[in-house]
Amino acid sequence: MPLWNEIEGQTLDGFSLRKLLRSEGRTAWFSTEDSGGAPAVISVFEALNDEDTVQARLQAAARFEHPGLLAIRGIGAGRLGDESLVYAVMEPFDQTLADVLRDRTLTPEEAREVTETLLSTLEAIEGAGLYHGHVDASGVLGVGDNIKLRSDCLTARHADSDAPALAALLYHALTGRRFSSERDALQLPAPFATLVRAGIGSNGSLAAMRRVLSGPAVTNGGAAAATSSAASAAIDANIPARPVEASSAPRTVAQPAASPRATRMTDELESGPRKRPSVTIAALIIMAIVLVAFWYAFKRPTRHTSISGEAPSTASQPQPAPPAAVPPAASPAGDAAGTMGAPKSVKPSPRTAVKLAPSRVDSEANASPASSERSIWHVVAYTYVREDTAQHMATELAGKYPQLEPQVFSPNGHAPFLVTLGGGMTRQEAFARREAARAAGMPSDTYAQNFRR
Repeated sequence: MPLWNEIEGQTLDGFSLRKLLRSEGRTAWFSTEDSGGAPAVISVFEALNDEDTVQARLQAAARFEHPGLLAIRGIGAGRLGDESLVYAVMEPFDQTLADVLRDRTLTPEEAREVTETLLSTLEAIEGAGLYHGHVDASGVLGVGDNIKLRSDCLTARHADSDAPALAALLYHALTGRRFSSERDALQLPAPFATLVRAGIGSNGSLAAMRRVLSGPAVTNGGAAAATSSAASAAIDANIPARPVEASSAPRTVAQPAASPRATRMTDELESGPRKRPSVTIAALIIMAIVLVAFWYAFKRPTRHTSISGEAPSTASQPQPAPPAAVPPAASPAGDAAGTMGAPKSVKPSPRTAVKLAPSRVDSEANASPASSERSIWHVVAYTYVREDTAQHMATELAGKYPQLEPQVFSPNGHAPFLVTLGGGMTRQEAFARREAARAAGMPSDTYAQNFRR
């Protein structure tokens, strides 16, 4: 087979192979005119004793019509010298996304528009039992005001998914860099960090990306599937769906007033009515009275009880108290006080409770400018073991507090799954977002934490 640029200007089965637009292995695109004389693009395939197979695949691709796919106008076969070639005549395009990215990256608004269009198209392709396999910047085409994917590469789908390629393309479009690892996604603003991780994680799928981008998954033809987040996650994982619990609101475990917060998580949350604020306030007053009584009885502050797996801190060491000092009557902000007006506290099952690693939450006093430069901060509202439960809560919060940009974030790509407010940010931005969240009505134990040092 000669080089593709060596056959420019020749004629294949009545179609003139004008300018070579791109080449990739056994396939090349040339500008041409269709049978009616209108501008077109012809995709030429080198036949390796599989002419019938290639033509059958192209015919199946041509039968699947979608506004997000480049239309195929005709299919055929011919010869150039001793070479047998198969071709597909397609509608022309103006430019590719690769052309744009050579000059600049996309803005968040442009990236969201491109992602929405490509995701809808790929959902339809997957719903038809097909697989694209070439979701990259050179295969995203601008046709007038529309964004389309190339269509000459569609094949029958087996277990493959285009979600990882779409996630990598989104990262490339926003940063101009090639995606290399899941940790790269932490650098993206909300909601793109979660969107990329939904596509490339161990359970990455188009359905997971759809839930992050706009809610329920979309079936073939663009119809929204009116299913719950739990049912969609069960379908993705190929396991029976569990019944949705009566109350899916997050619940945090309240800790004693004199100890730092220890976050615990459980898969199955107990349902039940919320405590009324008056009951919580009364409990706090009683707790304060007991603490004051103990202090007067023993003339020393309450000793901090370490939690298994918690790093010792200066706050946990006994400190001598001045003779006239009285310990605070209420618990520290973000601990027991966080339960006022918050969802009901529950006790996790001993078999499912998970203890977190040593925490560096709310370390305003210890942070330095040098460490901030190496940090990626997140504002955390809730913590879960199950990703679908966390995503369900993030969706609910997005309806109430859209300005806070609730999303799901996993520091390690697996449990725990954190419901965060916005994506990665600086320390100053994180604490400002935390205070804004608390002022908006989020739980007072919402905290900011550095996930990269």
